[in-house]
Amino acid sequence: MRHAFPTPADLADVSAESVKGLGFSRLKALAIQELAAHVADHRLTFADLDGMTNTDVVESLSTIRGIGRWSAEYVLLRGLGRLDTFPGDDIGAQNNLQHLFHLAGKPSYDEIRRLTSPWHPYEGVVYFHLLLDKLRVKGVL
Repeated sequence: MRHAFPTPADLADVSAESVKGLGFSRLKALAIQELAAHVADHRLTFADLDGMTNTDVVESLSTIRGIGRWSAEYVLLRGLGRLDTFPGDDIGAQNNLQHLFHLAGKPSYDEIRRLTSPWHPYEGVVYFHLLLDKLRVKGVL
């Protein structure tokens, strides 16, 4: 059987230097390996995460070295399909909201929560629309 991507076990066993060679920083390479190890040995399953609240998922994933709030919220949005999530620590998203709302500076995490709350439970849909619009403006789409 062929796989388009390596399995978690494959990633857990590869050297950090090999992962770094793909363009990741050393810390990101270590985080990828740590996360892969948790999945490979079943300390972490998407089925477990699927049954948790958003807050619990963020707390659970954040216990893994190298996984912070941004990564955990991105897993909520992309991995678990939770469209009620807007990754507030995403620099691009902060820039997009600053532009959209004509703010003098980048909004803080708490300000992003306030700004995106009227879109609940579809904050993630808006996140993707803002991202796609930025790519359109750059001529990528």
